[in-house]
Amino acid sequence: MYKRILVPLDGSDNAYLALDHAIKLARTFDAKLFLLSVIDITRLNVYSPSAYGGALYTDLLTITKENRTKILDRAKFKAESANVETLPIQINSIPKTSIATEIPDKYDIDLIVIGKSGTNAISRLFLGSTTAYVVRKATANVMVINMPVDS
Repeated sequence: MYKRILVPLDGSDNAYLALDHAIKLARTFDAKLFLLSVIDITRLNVYSPSAYGGALYTDLLTITKENRTKILDRAKFKAESANVETLPIQINSIPKTSIATEIPDKYDIDLIVIGKSGTNAISRLFLGSTTAYVVRKATANVMVINMPVDS
């Protein structure tokens, strides 16, 4: 049924819960997991607009890339420990559009497994939830994973 499953990862508990569900699906359907970490370049620009292209921006980007690499490495280890094939993807882009259309179209994704809420509550207040956007605009089927009530 599903052969190419995309899991967006932002380091949140809900994202790792989505990964757990995606691993189970991948094992069931012998699917490949595409592990996606998007470095939100618009957020970096907001935090350092005067330094765009300068040393501060470069330092922030380097730290963010290192953090996102750790997130992808953790997810890859978890999936491969369950004998699931993975392809880690790290890009600098706008998360909503990358998750909903760009990556699914580029990699012919069948299913996006995404956490209901991630790490950025402030952005969600002003811009709307990335998950809500993905559900509305995705070019692939979407499965939304909610955190248990007691979490």
